Amino acid sequence: MLTAPPTPALIAHWQSVFETYQSRLVPNRKSTAEVIAYLSERYPLTAVDTAATLAVVTGNITGNRLFAEKCPLGRDLRPVVFRIPRQGSGVRLYEQREAIYGDTPIMVGLEHETAFVMVEGSSDLADELVAFVGLDRADLNNYYLVANYIACLEKFNLLNQIIPIPKSASIDND
Repeated sequence: MLTAPPTPALIAHWQSVFETYQSRLVPNRKSTAEVIAYLSERYPLTAVDTAATLAVVTGNITGNRLFAEKCPLGRDLRPVVFRIPRQGSGVRLYEQREAIYGDTPIMVGLEHETAFVMVEGSSDLADELVAFVGLDRADLNNYYLVANYIACLEKFNLLNQIIPIPKSASIDND
């Protein structure tokens, strides 16, 4: 989905969220196998292994500096793609998604070597996976990724489970 460039105010907000939470975060990024297990427990999945579909995943990795740097030297990328059919628990994703997606299928692309995750067709699923997948050590230094992670945790009421409130911020009723 195309969006307008971020405003200075939005960037300042991301940086503020980063400053608030970055020191309390630890690397917790899930592996591709863990993401697949999570998805398969929650949604019906159909593997899609066409060369064109797999190339979309690898192209998104090699075209993204942050993920391209995570590619291990001398090892080929190992993408996998799943379609979430409009059945069972997948129906809710289709019913609640933005109209801009029309009738396109919901697709999830993953890659084993970099732990890359992408979602097409459902902003809710994309946010759900951001909250589940977590951040790696490099991600923790990126103010946008930290702010987006915090926003997704808040969206699913997971913030206090993942990032405990510091003792100095708790209310003492003595």
